[in-house]
Amino acid sequence: MIKKYLNCYGYLIGIIIVLTLILSVINYFIKVPASALKIVIPLMSMFVASFMLGKKTKEKAYIEGIKFAGIYIVITIILKLIFKTDFNYKVIIDYLSLLLMGVIGATIGINIKRG
Repeated sequence: MIKKYLNCYGYLIGIIIVLTLILSVINYFIKVPASALKIVIPLMSMFVASFMLGKKTKEKAYIEGIKFAGIYIVITIILKLIFKTDFNYKVIIDYLSLLLMGVIGATIGINIKRG
């Protein structure tokens, strides 16, 4: 079980790095607001990683998505506390959207596997 999560967190980090590089090159030619990139990159990577988790899950993928996104959110909250960054309502909305993406991705992943 832990191997499944670690593998999906590897996907998550890898996708974040790849998307950051790709969108940085695109941003060089076409100016995109940085705030949009801060939202799009984590949401897309959470969706894809939880999709991969859902494909490996046998049942109740929504719970797996909640656990996967919840662990990621706890880690980012701890990092925010360590680095003493701002914590406001926008951050809470971002975390809730990450949680939603985790649930949606895992649910779609388990349904694609079954299909």
